[in-house]
Amino acid sequence: MLNQKIKDNWKWILIPIILIAELLIDDYVMPHVYKFVFHLFAFNPVQHFYTYLNIYKIVSILVICLLNYWIIKQKIFFKPSETKVGWLVFLVVCFTIVLTCFTHKNFWIALDVGTIAALPEELMFRGIILAFVLKLMTRKSTDQWRVITSLVISALIFGGFHYINLTSQSFGFTSLQVVNAAALGMLLGAVYIKSGTIIVPMALHFIYDFLVTLIKGMSATNYTNVQTNQWWGLSMYVLIYSIVAVSIINHKPSDNKILPKLKKL
Repeated sequence: MLNQKIKDNWKWILIPIILIAELLIDDYVMPHVYKFVFHLFAFNPVQHFYTYLNIYKIVSILVICLLNYWIIKQKIFFKPSETKVGWLVFLVVCFTIVLTCFTHKNFWIALDVGTIAALPEELMFRGIILAFVLKLMTRKSTDQWRVITSLVISALIFGGFHYINLTSQSFGFTSLQVVNAAALGMLLGAVYIKSGTIIVPMALHFIYDFLVTLIKGMSATNYTNVQTNQWWGLSMYVLIYSIVAVSIINHKPSDNKILPKLKKL
């Protein structure tokens, strides 16, 4: 595996390698495969957009898992370190929210969007990228500044990756989305560090996209100009998300469950 062949000081290069490889395969290689297969089965992706989107995301999950195995080989932690009532209550609340929205007109599309957004993105950016950055940053010391720096790095990578949406959005709107995603990435990363299980950030990511889609519906393109007040509003969200994220990992640092797991690898 590539990870085993590269010296420790050079392992940072594995992060851009896996990101570029995933982007090339998902957005440049696989579309040719889809085109051939869809033509073979007379499938029109425009008429069946949601079916195509689900196929794309399922393949993306497989690509992420294979690239992780070949390049980084980062273990993704699903099993909780111990049963925590707080996390269980959070999962129950998420499930309850979904059930109470069953009759909403956007329920099924929101359920779908929440699922196909949370699964691949959490696997890639929290399960692989954040954990790998943490492992590199905390090899010699688990000081909190190293943990926070790892969190910021992974959140910025997560946010910046959203620039791939420029194919269907304006630069201004995409930049707004990038900053929002980076701030959300701080929060998602913090709960992964604290809980030690990818299930918790997956649930949080799912419920976030589920509720946004439930309220706004599914938007395919957006070329509207971004207003100044939108940036001010986003600045408040960034500040709040960042404070909450840092507070989560700074509260009883010994309870940051992901760190002992990484040390054992």
